[in-house]
Amino acid sequence: MTEINRPVLFSGENPGMTLYLPGTEQVVAVASYWHCTDSPWGVGHALVLWLETGITPTTDVGHGCVFTDNLDLAQVLVKNLTQHFPEFRDVPVETLAYISAHCEHTYDGMLYQVVCLTPEIRVEIKWSEVLDRKQVVWPQFPAGQTAYDLTTVICPCRIGDIQINGKLTAGEVQIVQTADGRFSSTAFLAFAETWVGPVDKKADGS
Repeated sequence: MTEINRPVLFSGENPGMTLYLPGTEQVVAVASYWHCTDSPWGVGHALVLWLETGITPTTDVGHGCVFTDNLDLAQVLVKNLTQHFPEFRDVPVETLAYISAHCEHTYDGMLYQVVCLTPEIRVEIKWSEVLDRKQVVWPQFPAGQTAYDLTTVICPCRIGDIQINGKLTAGEVQIVQTADGRFSSTAFLAFAETWVGPVDKKADGS
């Protein structure tokens, strides 16, 4: 049966990465990359990057920022969606500055690489060694006082790293394997991603 849903807020790709201090549960970096192929605010890119400055070495981006080539789009994605992602809930996203940047990415089926460039800063993020491919359908994704319907294809990865002006962030990906052999990872690709809404939020959140 065909189902038609509106309004579409975003369609495209949205890989993410959380790095931890090796051997600990201490988060040292969180990144969310948006590659928008269609939205009411046009197309474009946004890299939301946060760094734990008390642990990671000093970088040229301080505690992080939002690199983008479409400011209106980036602001909507951060306000409506990114700040509500589980990995960002303890991150002061509202304090991150927006920086105009040239953003691009490549993917050859093995390595997904994002590059964001300003006159002073080069950020590179890499995902590799895909461990699984799974479709995720998440109705009523909670986003503050509202909700969105999410569909996406998630590909957990074994390897992920972040470089800023050639300096590698000292952190590692965490991977979990279930009893049936399936993997989850704090570094993942997200393809064919669509967010629809806002939708009416059910009182019980289901």
